[in-house]
Amino acid sequence: MGREQDTLVSGSIINLPPLVDLHDPRLPGAFKGWTDFSLNHARQLSGIGIMKPRQVVDLAQEFSGTISKAIGVGIERSGLASISEDKLVQLTNIVSGTGNRVIFMRHGEQSPPEWISSLANPALQKIRMMRDLFNRQDFLTNNGLIDVFVTALALLHVQTSTGKRTRIYSSENIRAKKTAYIISTVISGSTVSTLEGLNCVTYKDEVDQPPVTEEDLLTDLPLGTMPWSPQLVDKLCKRPKSGMSQSEAIINTIGGLVEYADRKNGNKLAIVVTHNQQVAEVLREAGKLEDSAVRFPELTMLIAQNKNDLFVLEKGVLSERSSRQPKTERSMRKVLEVFGDGYEWYKIRRAEYQTEQKIPFRVSPFPLDLSPQETQELLRIGRDIVEFIDAADELYRTDGDLKKLLDRGKPDLLKTGRLAHYLFVRPDVIITQEGFSVCEIETSPFGLALAELLNRAYRFAGFETLIPDDMLTKFMREHTPDRGNLVYSQHTASYSGQLQFLADKVLSGNDRRWSVEQAGSVLDMTSPALYRAFYQHECLDDPAVDNIMQFYAGRQTPEVIPSFTPHMEEKALLALIWDKRWEEFFVKQLGISSVEHLRKVIPPTWIVGQERFFLPGLPDGVESTEGLALLFKSKRNFVLKQSGFGSGGSWAEGVSFLQEKSVVKAQELLHNAVEDSSSLYVIQEFRKAEERRMFDEGDGSLLTEMSARIRLTPYFSMVERNYGQLIAIKATGCEKTNYIHASTGSINTAVA
Repeated sequence: MGREQDTLVSGSIINLPPLVDLHDPRLPGAFKGWTDFSLNHARQLSGIGIMKPRQVVDLAQEFSGTISKAIGVGIERSGLASISEDKLVQLTNIVSGTGNRVIFMRHGEQSPPEWISSLANPALQKIRMMRDLFNRQDFLTNNGLIDVFVTALALLHVQTSTGKRTRIYSSENIRAKKTAYIISTVISGSTVSTLEGLNCVTYKDEVDQPPVTEEDLLTDLPLGTMPWSPQLVDKLCKRPKSGMSQSEAIINTIGGLVEYADRKNGNKLAIVVTHNQQVAEVLREAGKLEDSAVRFPELTMLIAQNKNDLFVLEKGVLSERSSRQPKTERSMRKVLEVFGDGYEWYKIRRAEYQTEQKIPFRVSPFPLDLSPQETQELLRIGRDIVEFIDAADELYRTDGDLKKLLDRGKPDLLKTGRLAHYLFVRPDVIITQEGFSVCEIETSPFGLALAELLNRAYRFAGFETLIPDDMLTKFMREHTPDRGNLVYSQHTASYSGQLQFLADKVLSGNDRRWSVEQAGSVLDMTSPALYRAFYQHECLDDPAVDNIMQFYAGRQTPEVIPSFTPHMEEKALLALIWDKRWEEFFVKQLGISSVEHLRKVIPPTWIVGQERFFLPGLPDGVESTEGLALLFKSKRNFVLKQSGFGSGGSWAEGVSFLQEKSVVKAQELLHNAVEDSSSLYVIQEFRKAEERRMFDEGDGSLLTEMSARIRLTPYFSMVERNYGQLIAIKATGCEKTNYIHASTGSINTAVA
């Protein structure tokens, strides 16, 4: 078959397949791409067996981009081949344990030549694809080739983590043999053998005796595809070289491989690359063939643990590629500009961030994908956070010590104990290597319009996001009056364009009318509703805000959303779940499971001055908050935050990462927090964001990769009929900073 080439990678030998015999000019470049990737990721690949599934998923996406470039296909054309984390975990679990395992796998996606694909009759296309010479020598598509490499990387993780010795079997058809050799190259040390019974059935033609014409084939196979019928296969398909019937060769080979899986004392993994009839025979052997015409997608895996236990993974470990690439040729920036036309999305506050772009941030060509596990975890966080906030509000009203604490620095105007009324709560969720981390909770509408714009645009482009069409609009209209004003202040004027979008595109319509006004311009105090788009602490230094709040202080109507209840907007609320004084209360209100879950996702947090009630105790023998400054930077992984009632309580202006400060600066910041009696401060354990790959479409001609730290901002309903429901969400990615916020340098996208 030709002389094999040896390439040194990380101290081991990779035997490249005989490229000449595979007749594919893309393969030398593709295998060089694998070699380069191996050298650049030697440390990761050497430990791939102990990597977390999420890390393997991210590594595979990067590998997908590498192979795309190696074969000359742009990522914007091919999209990123993506592994499903759930499928990877499932496959690993099935392969684990004592005994042999066999993975039966369909070959990759094949690429018919123009003389076949141009035929008008789809059935005739299929028939010609299953006749010689094309059937034995057909190529994989570009995407099919990339998918095989990515699948091979996932199989390397499975093989290494389970410790199975791997042997690969293939049909002699080029598309299958190519798949087998790619897998054997990635799984170093494995070998490839071809078995006659694994070959694809080939329809007879006019030279056979008796001859079979295309008309004959169309008569028996009106759809052009062959069901798993041994009698029909033997009638219409060529015999193997051995001379036995085609069906006998298939049945004997598959039976032997299934028998191989039934050996309890083995520790081997057989990866069998074959075709549809063989896959159907595997199902028949297991007593699970319900339809003889069954057809699975390419790279589907049937995993046999023994004769009776068979597991099916459609498309193998791959996710749908369509969820990783735009389904429209249009630039996502242009789509966003159309949906956001006429609105100023953000007034740049600093000259160095000025931009002429209508959409003043970097744009991803696709939404951020969450795995099913991550999605379920996010929804659970929503339910638990909403219940926790309600419980904290009840605790404030019934516990004098907490009321006194949370009323610190507030004017008497805001100590009335009025009922809380919020449409939603928005936790800031950081994606870390350990999972999701809730670092803050917001209740303001800032960012809500941007989340809705992103969701509308990406759904229009064909993506399935987490938020169905019109969900936010229906929610907001159901829970607000028909008339009202969105009121902003001088401090929040940067968001006036987004507020106008909310008024026009979400709140208004169908005889509903909402407007947007600056606080100093509000003359009509008889509006049916006021949506507060300013912070309550602004009453201390903005006369217009103070005037509005004084007017509404003693009135229940018109309705004010969110209510003037500043205790609900303190970052200090997160510290309550870690405060020993109220542990019994939260366990009773929420249940021990929810309390434990909240302590998992909310980093350990305490209120400055209340350290003695911090359940875990201060770290490393520190006796007071100020003592943190004397720790080495490596142990000073804590964040100081102004809690909420003050200008430093919003937009990260009062946030200091203590591990980034000198001892002197850390001492100064902590001392000031301890001495400031006008506001609350909290200390929170710092959890570093995991870096994930995001892409910026730039001018549309070339994607720019970002190693992004990602913040999710989900909005969860606080109203009874939709309690805990996810009504909006967006993702923000930033590079090389722990301040993960929307800016001209960040990527903002929807979430799928």
